[in-house]
Amino acid sequence: MTKNRIVVVGELVVRGPAEEPGRVLRVLVVDDDAGSLLVARAAVEQSGHECITAADGDTAWELYRSHQPHVVVADLQMPGMDGLSLCRAIRTADTDNYTYLVLVTSHGSRNDVLAGMDAGADDYVTKPLDPFHLQTRLFAAQRVTTLHSHLADALAAARSSNERLADFTGRVSHDLRTPLTSIIGYVELGSMDPDPDPAEVAEYLQIAGSSARRMLSMVEELLAFASIGGSLERKELALADLVEAVRVDMSAGLRASGAFLTCEDLVFVADEAQMRMALQNLINNALAYSRPGVPPVIRVEGHHSEAGTIVRVVDNGKGISVGDRARVVEPLVRLHRDGDPTGSGLGLATCSRIAAAHGGRLEITGNPGQGTTVSLFLAQA
Repeated sequence: MTKNRIVVVGELVVRGPAEEPGRVLRVLVVDDDAGSLLVARAAVEQSGHECITAADGDTAWELYRSHQPHVVVADLQMPGMDGLSLCRAIRTADTDNYTYLVLVTSHGSRNDVLAGMDAGADDYVTKPLDPFHLQTRLFAAQRVTTLHSHLADALAAARSSNERLADFTGRVSHDLRTPLTSIIGYVELGSMDPDPDPAEVAEYLQIAGSSARRMLSMVEELLAFASIGGSLERKELALADLVEAVRVDMSAGLRASGAFLTCEDLVFVADEAQMRMALQNLINNALAYSRPGVPPVIRVEGHHSEAGTIVRVVDNGKGISVGDRARVVEPLVRLHRDGDPTGSGLGLATCSRIAAAHGGRLEITGNPGQGTTVSLFLAQA
C-alpha cells in the first residue's frame, strides 16, 4: 500500500504519494586543493551521503578499487593521474556496478567539458565549486545509479532464468528420448523380420505402446506444469472437501497401500484447481515414497497466519535429506534412491510453482526415515 505524505499549505491540506527516500551514495571526491575538498565534503554530507576524499589521482584510483564508490567527483587537473585518465580507468574497470562520474573543470571550458565527456564523464561542475550545483548532480547520480542497479539485477535474473530454462530443456529432451528410442527400436525390430512371429510382434507392440503411454503422460504433466500461475481464480475453499475429492480419485492406490489419510478442516481462499493438484501430488508422493512394510499415514492440516494460509501434508515415509530438499523442487529432478518408483520428477516442482503463484513458497522439513512434512505458504489474497 502506498503511504501518503501530508503537505500543509495555509489552511489547505494536500495529500499525495509519499516520497521514496533515496539510497545513501558513497561519493569519492578528488582534488589537490584542500579548500575545494572541504566544500565538496560538506555538500556531499549535507545531502546525506558518505564522502571519501583524495588529494591526487593515483590515491583516488586505489580508493576507487577498494571502496567501489557510486559517484566520483574528480578535478580535471591534479598530480599523478589526471581527471581524464581517472575517468578512462573507471570506465574500463571490470565491475558490474555503474559509477557516476562528475568532472570539475576550471571556468567550464568547452574543450575541457567535451574531453571529459569523451573520457566517460556523466556531468561536470565548474570551479570555484558551488555546493548547490554539486548537490543537484548528486540527485541525478542517485537516479542513474539506482536505475543501473535495477537493470543489473534484472539482467542477472534473466541470465539465471535462461540457465534454468536450458537445464530444464536438457532434462526434458533426455527423459523423452529414452521412451522414443525404445519405440523406434521395437518398431524397426518388428519390421526387419520378413516372416515375423505373431507372438514376438505382439510383445514388441506392447513394449512400444507402454513407452508411448509413458511419453504421453510426461507431456501431459509438462503441459500442466507450464499452465500453473497466470490468472488465479481465488475463492473460499474447504480443505476437507479438497482432500475428500483427492481421496476419491486416489481410492484404489490408497486401498492397495493400506494408507490412513486424515484431514483437519480449514476454510481459506485459493485457486481450487491448483490446490487440488498440489494436494494430489503431495498425497501421491506420500504413497509412492512410503517405507517398505510400513503402511502410509498421511495427515493434511492447515492454519491461518498473519501473512496468509499454511497448508501442510505430513507423512511417515522415507523422508528427504536436507541436502536434497532444494534439488527435489527443480523440474524433472529425481533422487534415484534404492526402492524409489519411477516418476516424472514434476510433483514437488508443480507444488512449489503453485505456492509461488499464490504469492508464497514451499518448504520441506522432516527427518530421513521418519517422514516428510511439505508446507505450502499461501499469501493473503
